[in-house]
Amino acid sequence: MIINGDCIEEMQKLIDEGKQVDSVVTDPPYHLTSIVERFGKEGSAPAKDKDGAFQRQSVGFMGKEWDGGDIAFRTDTWKLAYDLLKPGGHLLAFSASRNYHRMAVAIEDAGFEIRDQIMWIYGSGFPKSLNIGKAIDKRLGNEREVVGTRVSAFGDADGSETDDGRNLWGKESTKEVELTKGNSEYEGWGTALKPAHEPIVMARKPLEGTNIDNVLKYGTGGINIDGCRIETDEKLNIGSNNRENGVVNFGMKDNKDSQKQNKLDIRINLVYSISRVNRE
Repeated sequence: MIINGDCIEEMQKLIDEGKQVDSVVTDPPYHLTSIVERFGKEGSAPAKDKDGAFQRQSVGFMGKEWDGGDIAFRTDTWKLAYDLLKPGGHLLAFSASRNYHRMAVAIEDAGFEIRDQIMWIYGSGFPKSLNIGKAIDKRLGNEREVVGTRVSAFGDADGSETDDGRNLWGKESTKEVELTKGNSEYEGWGTALKPAHEPIVMARKPLEGTNIDNVLKYGTGGINIDGCRIETDEKLNIGSNNRENGVVNFGMKDNKDSQKQNKLDIRINLVYSISRVNRE
């Protein structure tokens, strides 16, 4: 069954109807300051209020209103998810690396136990870093050596490097900009890391009784570990615990085979499974 509507309203309706679910898996708004602010767009969200406090009431990521507000940082949001879950039910909630802590605290304050953290790791992040060396050279009027060209969506205004060959909406750009190199001591310096991961809160509603009591009564509280293992044709000694000579060695054998294993290209997908999916 698919329910389309405001999550606050729909969760409350399900609770009022006495419904319960096995798990809640969600990718809520990240509440990031609008990226269009970087390009001076009229009406873009301010980073701070007049008193200097961080402003979360922005128009959202890429100017999308659904990403504004602070719904993921509110305890009452997660209290609804808490009340909707069966005892022992798990919650997985994605967040941004910069403000994960605000969401995690709200989830904990709603009554959940924070059990772990999962990472979605990727290499296609959209870099948003100021090229300090280039900006300084521009300020001081220093000449820079042209070392090549690249396709850019916006160019490098004021020394910033904010593009990877696409504009904000993923459309290909045909504009070419020069790649340059300077000689200042700050050449190669930037102001931010390229986005490459999103943390995921792994939380659980407290159990009724023991783990086994809860699983037998509600079918929740456990996670299907074996169902998430990555199959491989290689015989790998990953996860072994060798305590010989007082040394604990996790993952590799203490022989020449370990050298071969170190060279294996093991691609691990982030896979996670909750005990059961509610089918009501």
